[in-house]
Amino acid sequence: MKGQRHYLRGYVARADGDDDGTGKPLSIIAATEGRKGDGLNLTMKGAELGRFQSNPVVGYGHSYWGRDGLPIGRSDKTWIDDDKLRMDVVFDQDDEFAVKVERKYRSKMMNAFSIGFDVWNIDDSGTPEGWELFEVSAVPLPMDPNAIVESGRSALDLVRGLDVRGAPDEFAQAVMAKLAELEAVGARAGAVLSKKNKTLVQNAATALQELLDAAGGSDDEDEDDERQAPAVDNARLLRLAGI
Repeated sequence: MKGQRHYLRGYVARADGDDDGTGKPLSIIAATEGRKGDGLNLTMKGAELGRFQSNPVVGYGHSYWGRDGLPIGRSDKTWIDDDKLRMDVVFDQDDEFAVKVERKYRSKMMNAFSIGFDVWNIDDSGTPEGWELFEVSAVPLPMDPNAIVESGRSALDLVRGLDVRGAPDEFAQAVMAKLAELEAVGARAGAVLSKKNKTLVQNAATALQELLDAAGGSDDEDEDDERQAPAVDNARLLRLAGI
């Protein structure tokens, strides 16, 4: 049975001279076999790549909708190499933000990518019968679905170490990552939630609100409107959960 959305962290596979290769493919290891923190062992023989290969875009922070969901690049090549899923990622050189993200990877300020995938028929060892890749995103923070299911605070704990005033871009990126985690929980929960799952979603919503509150106020009305947008998405998820 399909429909269980998950996220998994991958890494940049760096080569000599990688730091000055702007505009050239960036080789990444998107996934490897072996049981990971989410309890799943994604075997490469069970991988279905057709959906992704038909539209191999690279996003940012698992954002799928609106202007923030526009792709920042694409995978020029996606292939299985023994026990690894590899990609050659090219960033959009006409997109200022995409070029900025690429520069952070080249300078080793960012190192992680995250794939989104569905799994089905998971056995007792955590090995799915198969899994389908549907997207890959550049991420500043790891996406750990188990952490958020436990407490709803994984991104919050990581973001508390950021200098909100001195690093507003990094803080905004972290908020986007938190939203993506919250949406993933809502998608996995389904239309009918148990009392426990409702509490988990509520905890995630509370953590997100704390992130927004930590950003502080602004005299710029446009910035205030932008800060309110995640709260609107948050409220929508709670309504869908029946909370």
